[in-house]
Amino acid sequence: MNYCKKLKFVILLLFSILLVNCKQNTTKSVEEIAPQKEENQGPTTKNLLDEMDADKDGKLSNSEVKGPLLNDFSKIDKNNDRFLSKEELENAPRPERRAPNDINTVNNVQKDFDVTINVNPTLFIKESLLNEITQEERTLSNGTKALCYVITTASQPQEHKMGPWCPTHINDGNDKGGIWFKDGKVYDVDGHFIANLKEFYRDEEWALFREDGSIKVTKTQEECEGAAKPDVDEKYHNYCVECMPEYYREKQSTYIIPVKPLYLETSSKLGRDGIGIAFNGVNFEAPAPTHAILAAHTLAPLDDHGGHVNPHAGYHYHAVTGATKEIEQKDTHAPMLGYAMDGFGIYAHKDKNGNNYKDLDTCNGHYDDIRGYHYHAGDAGSNQILGCLHGVSGSISVKG
Repeated sequence: MNYCKKLKFVILLLFSILLVNCKQNTTKSVEEIAPQKEENQGPTTKNLLDEMDADKDGKLSNSEVKGPLLNDFSKIDKNNDRFLSKEELENAPRPERRAPNDINTVNNVQKDFDVTINVNPTLFIKESLLNEITQEERTLSNGTKALCYVITTASQPQEHKMGPWCPTHINDGNDKGGIWFKDGKVYDVDGHFIANLKEFYRDEEWALFREDGSIKVTKTQEECEGAAKPDVDEKYHNYCVECMPEYYREKQSTYIIPVKPLYLETSSKLGRDGIGIAFNGVNFEAPAPTHAILAAHTLAPLDDHGGHVNPHAGYHYHAVTGATKEIEQKDTHAPMLGYAMDGFGIYAHKDKNGNNYKDLDTCNGHYDDIRGYHYHAGDAGSNQILGCLHGVSGSISVKG
């Protein structure tokens, strides 16, 4: 009996040891698999640069990126210089992992109106187009595919000349400069305005003019590019920034706009790569980054038509002043100016009787039975053409 008991004890002991070892091996195999999953979550920064960096300058422009990276471009571009650096790509948040065809229902609840107006390509000025407008199936901002218009322009207005922006002497009149805005008001950037910036902003650091009364203005493309960016080169602090259109004549902007706009109950924030297009092919931009401009004691005036030039987009509008082609309406409604990137129409700020619209949503939009849902451009002094987008957006790419 003692022998049998000992034998049973030994067998049980061996079985227990074997069971523990199996559990340990199972745990170890799971731990070995986990890092592999982590490594397979997405492409590395090197992979992205190798695949997309066409000009091999070590960073990605808006026209080079695609897919989810394009949708999150403005979020990743922390310094708003219109490029994604290696550091910004490395620090970018990982995209949320979703099952195939898993659509974010919160941001993609479509609302159908009784009236929805399709985009009308014949309203664009033909001389502004680089190619015939075509229709193609493209992927929109929410990942869905739709029939879209492909519109390629040089962002060169046909209705007006560009400029001027910066006066050259404190005695210059308002015909030598453009406009600026503060607290909802528009101001002429003449010599007197430049001379009184200390009082205007209550800041003694402003000094845009020299002892002889001449104003410090960027005069070359190199100076323009040193000043027209969020992290202004220190040597261009206290300058009036003037980038000339001829620096970027080779720019081409291609807009992908859905033929039939789709309204979403949840709006989306404006990106930094264009919010719409005027009938003359010029880009309507998001608000100008005035905090970065003023922090360096620089001024980047708009011309009297609401536009200026930067190295990324060429000539573009931050304000609507009535200088571009307008489509008059048969009633007293404000005239039409162009289209937002989601395909909804953009109309002027006031109606024919000079009245503001008081029922606009946060995007500057509302609905009527003639035009369906549509937007109204903000007042010129607001630095905000649109507040957000309420539709599924197309995209814009800039080359050159």
